[in-house]
Amino acid sequence: MERTPLSRLLRGTFRFLHPEPEEVRSLLAGDESQIPRPQRVFLDDEDATPLEAFPVLQSPETVAMFQALEAFVSAEERFEVGLAQQRPPDRRSCEAAWMRYQTLLGKATKNSVGSSFGRLYPSIFWLFHSIAVSRRFKEVPRRTARIDAVVGREYGAAIKYRIFNRWLDRVLSTTGDIAQRIAQEAEEDENEMFPTVLNRMRDNVLILTEDHVSHDLSELTSYFRGHLKIDGRRFRDCLEALANWLTDLLENDQDLESLVRNVEADGRGKDARSLMARPGFVTFLAEREGYDPERFFSAKELLIWEELLLRLKEFELFVALRRYILPIHDRDGTLTCSAAIIRGGLTGKRDLTLSASTRPLDFMASWVVDPLVQRFGIVYDITDFSTIISLMRRSGSEAQDTSFRQIFSFQRKVNRMAAGHRLQLEKYLGDGALYSGRLPSRLLSAAIQLQRFYRAALADGFPFDRGLRIALNYGRYRLLPIEIGGSTPGHRYEFFGHGIVELTRLVTGKTTREIDDIKTLLVGRGYNEREVDRFFAPVVADGVQLMNQAEEARPFYAYINVNGVLINEGIVATEAFVQQIEDDENLATTYRVREEDRRYIAVAVKEGGTSLFIGLRKLGVANLKGLDKLSVFEVFDGEAWNAADLELASGPDLLSALEQDFVDWTLSADGQSR
Repeated sequence: MERTPLSRLLRGTFRFLHPEPEEVRSLLAGDESQIPRPQRVFLDDEDATPLEAFPVLQSPETVAMFQALEAFVSAEERFEVGLAQQRPPDRRSCEAAWMRYQTLLGKATKNSVGSSFGRLYPSIFWLFHSIAVSRRFKEVPRRTARIDAVVGREYGAAIKYRIFNRWLDRVLSTTGDIAQRIAQEAEEDENEMFPTVLNRMRDNVLILTEDHVSHDLSELTSYFRGHLKIDGRRFRDCLEALANWLTDLLENDQDLESLVRNVEADGRGKDARSLMARPGFVTFLAEREGYDPERFFSAKELLIWEELLLRLKEFELFVALRRYILPIHDRDGTLTCSAAIIRGGLTGKRDLTLSASTRPLDFMASWVVDPLVQRFGIVYDITDFSTIISLMRRSGSEAQDTSFRQIFSFQRKVNRMAAGHRLQLEKYLGDGALYSGRLPSRLLSAAIQLQRFYRAALADGFPFDRGLRIALNYGRYRLLPIEIGGSTPGHRYEFFGHGIVELTRLVTGKTTREIDDIKTLLVGRGYNEREVDRFFAPVVADGVQLMNQAEEARPFYAYINVNGVLINEGIVATEAFVQQIEDDENLATTYRVREEDRRYIAVAVKEGGTSLFIGLRKLGVANLKGLDKLSVFEVFDGEAWNAADLELASGPDLLSALEQDFVDWTLSADGQSR
């Protein structure tokens, strides 16, 4: 999947950065692949517009890491002030504070690096952690002044960067050791395991020591004094004087104004500050008549400005990315956050409840993001697909090409329909596909629409005409991250686990299918098809005796035979899926319906401005290969039903009503003779 360009994600007010694709690519040396992108975070009402963010869980250990950072920097401040006061400082308290912080930082680093698998967790961690780091270090001069006003005034800036450099050296060493160890264990490249974002922060100390910079650079007093070792007041005065001079030039110099108009042909602002934020523009001004190096930047200061400008642009880029960090709080199992909203032209924050399926990043957990998820799943399978393909092989290339076009068109139509129901395609299965979703109503509606698509395709001559099996469940899945190579590297998730096995068994009809698979294999190996059919005839005949002819007279059907084998040529759902239906606000109304000798509990799914009627009935308990016995329910298309003719259901909950109808049907004469 193509990654969103960073320039489209950068929002807010920028004083130095021009958030244009060319400038962003230039800052990142043309490589945006190592910069993480925010993900969609759904609210409890999943139909609402999702947030775009990096959702990070504020776990107790995460809070403890922030407190340990605070304690370490405070201990270092006291140590430095003690040195300046020429009294013996307590170094042991500094080491003890570092060890507490290193333990928690090391755990977060190990988890993020060891769980990343191309998902850039270490970089997201440093976007997250750098917020606390920058806020803490920018306060060092002020805090040292509180300990000793004279020391703070004279040495506060130098103390800030001495502490910062010690912290950075230790952090880089800790992170490097962990990355090296994990790289050896995983047989990966150590350089690829090290957080790319941390490398950039190491090279640009502004990102880790400041959280805001104004046009006049007033926040950078300690940076000029403690890091660049220059007179910050003169530098800012020169910058202000240069901006005023340029403003006058733009008003009075027609040649310069014309040049600027060409440079800013994209319609961006032509004010002095915006122009001075263009790399090389101030150097260009220094060559014009009237430029005064005594009043403005000297040659040395010009070089400092051009280098600082790039640092400021990169700083604003990472600050913009840090704005996507969304702290998540777990309140007794309910995930909440505080996010900005815009209403009536005003921006404010309010507490929001997130979808129960949200998986925030917990850097103190071994997997960072729990790979075990609860999802609604739907899978479809075309009956005897492999057999039909084998038969078509003998029909010539034209017939094969036509069948390929038809299956391609069918699957594209299904995929568009699934996307319209906000289902996620997890994998193609050749003759079918697996989708996942967050609401049972969407999967029920998609299943019915899929069955109708198949029926329409048959009317148009669809060659795969032996049936369509569909299954729905609500189960546990594990998400396996798979790296994607090629020109647009990235990653995707592959579903695996019990949930997929369950869906596969519900659509394959395994007992009969195994015979069909063996027959297809033998025919493919060159055995005579008639001889193969004759050999398996006794087994097939036994299966015929178990058929329910009344059920199989329907276009789509599902039942459990007397041996407990599920025969699915329609739509079936698991008990876990049915249990979730009543919690879906789109499935509020239920009815009782009779179709011949079958009783259904019908639900009305809101489909646009109309209602889609879907019937449910329990089939019984099926024996599925490799699984425990499983209660299975038929899902029936109530296309012919009308609300005015239906009886509203009352009494127990949906599952209890289905169980009661099943018991009554089983005890009836029809049920006993099935």
